[in-house]
Amino acid sequence: MKLLSIDSSGKTAAAAVTEGEALLAEGFADEGLKHSQMLLPLIDETLKKAGVALAEIDAFAVTNGPGSFTGLRIGGSLVKGMALGRPCFAVPTLMALAFNEEKSGRTAVALLDARRSQVYLGAYAFENGGPREVIAPCACSVDDAQERLLKLRDPLVLLGDGASLLAHLADGAQIVMGEKMHIRGLGVARAAAFLEPAPPEALAPAYYRLSQAEREYQLKHQKGGPNGSIGL
Repeated sequence: MKLLSIDSSGKTAAAAVTEGEALLAEGFADEGLKHSQMLLPLIDETLKKAGVALAEIDAFAVTNGPGSFTGLRIGGSLVKGMALGRPCFAVPTLMALAFNEEKSGRTAVALLDARRSQVYLGAYAFENGGPREVIAPCACSVDDAQERLLKLRDPLVLLGDGASLLAHLADGAQIVMGEKMHIRGLGVARAAAFLEPAPPEALAPAYYRLSQAEREYQLKHQKGGPNGSIGL
C-alpha cells in the first residue's frame, strides 16, 4: 500500500511517501507557520522524489492534534481534498513524534510547548515493534507534567519543542535535540500502521484545549456582561 503522510501541526511541516515499511521519499520544511503557502509544494516535491503520482496513492495519514489550530485545519482539509474517498488515518501528533525514538529502548515522552506555562504531553513505550500508551495525550501545566513523569520508573527520553521546559526533570532523562525533536513524515506513517483507517469525511482535529477566542469568550461570560450581570 502506498501511503502519503503529512504533518502541519506546528512550526515545521513534513511529508513522506511509503510503501509497506519502505520509505520512498521524505520532505521537511522549517519555515514557521506558513503551511497555507508551502505545504502543498512540499507534498508535490515529495511525490516527485518518490516517483509516485497522487492518483497512485492508496491511503493518506495526517496528524490531527494537538498542535497549532490553524495548522491542523490546513492539513486535515488538504487531505480531505486529495483523498477523494480513499482511506485516511488520523494520527495523534504526540504519537507520531514519539516514533522518532522508537528504537531508543526508553519510554519516549513527547512534549510540545502549548504556551501559558503549559505543554501537550504524551508518553509511549515501544514493545514488540509497537507503541504502548503510557500517558494519554493531554494538555497540562508544566508542573503537572513534571509530577506525572516523576511517577514513571522506566528510563525516559524527552523530545519536542516542549522538552526544554522539563530538562531539569530527573537524573538520567535524555533530551533529544536537532532534527529528531521535530515530527517527520516517516513518524506519521509508522504511527498510522497501528491505527484503523477512516473515510476522509471522518477526519477532525483534536485540539485538547480551548482556542484563545473561546477562552476569552468564556472568561467574559464568567465575569458577566457589560452591566455586571452574570453571563449565561
